[in-house]
Amino acid sequence: MVKSLSNAAAGIILTAFVTTFLLVQPVGAEQYRAGYLEGGSYWLFSDSMEAVRQSIQAKGWEEKIVFPEDAWFSPGWDRDDQLEDRADALMGRKDLDMIVSAGTDATRALLAANNGKTPIVGMAISDPIDAGFVDSREDSGVDNFTVRLDPDRYRRMIEMFHQVVEFERLGLIYPDTASGRQYTNLREAEAVARERGFEILTYDRINTESAEDCLEGLRYLVGQGMDAFFIPSLLGFDWENSDVEMIFNYLNDKGIPTFARNGSRDVRAGALMGFSTVDFSRRGDFIADGIIRILEGEKPRNLNMVDRGTPKISFNLRVANIVGFNPPFDLLAATDELYREIVLPENRKIR
Repeated sequence: MVKSLSNAAAGIILTAFVTTFLLVQPVGAEQYRAGYLEGGSYWLFSDSMEAVRQSIQAKGWEEKIVFPEDAWFSPGWDRDDQLEDRADALMGRKDLDMIVSAGTDATRALLAANNGKTPIVGMAISDPIDAGFVDSREDSGVDNFTVRLDPDRYRRMIEMFHQVVEFERLGLIYPDTASGRQYTNLREAEAVARERGFEILTYDRINTESAEDCLEGLRYLVGQGMDAFFIPSLLGFDWENSDVEMIFNYLNDKGIPTFARNGSRDVRAGALMGFSTVDFSRRGDFIADGIIRILEGEKPRNLNMVDRGTPKISFNLRVANIVGFNPPFDLLAATDELYREIVLPENRKIR
């Protein structure tokens, strides 16, 4: 996912986030100091951290953990050099008890700069095993690193999508990079396609990740006979930075059923279905537990990384009607979030 924010906009977001959320306060001897690194502003990171904050508060640790302003970094999605510099800076500090990394890019940068001592807790990472961050589900392979894993989550998405829609040609778009392929779950899609007997159609010439860039890829895939689309985590599908409405309108007008990798927000706004992403409390508890155990003396590598969530289905009946899909009764009965209208996000980019 490649995003860009102006320096002013990034500063406003950072200041608001830190002052309202990050427990910034005078540091006493009894308090632990934690650094934070993300590639750029992204709703999944902020929602995950808010769930962690609430869990830490519920566990009585709110006054014990602080995230100093000068150890909280969000350089922006088009600033890879700054991300690496921030990772080096955090790893070089002697006053931090741990570092929380949000997302694939930030975690990759921190592990590349790893001093082997400061504990690193990774979260909101597409696929830590596929990215090479951990050796297996059972062992991170790095003494000072742990991460939350939800094994086969994206594989289950694609399996369920095919079970429900029974498509023949699933479309995927992505930049031809390691991160790009992870953000669209190419490896998982190809594995499920082999097992279930459908075809994968790909467009890997995404460059700027603008809505127009993504739309060009979608037009190509429609021309190739795509009859379903898996919505990836790319800038073109980020409501705050791109004209996603234009893309969704195109897909729905073409009668293409869609599955939203990012879940509820996209389903409410015009995707056919996805996994629910409304309640982050479970992942917040899991990450908070790991943070506390590390601060109490446990080695990060010794922690359990696996947190298997139970998928909850999000479905939009209005979109089903538009694309001409008649949902089976058992799907509707199993749906946890059923939307009957398309409701666009208030913070979407306005054309």
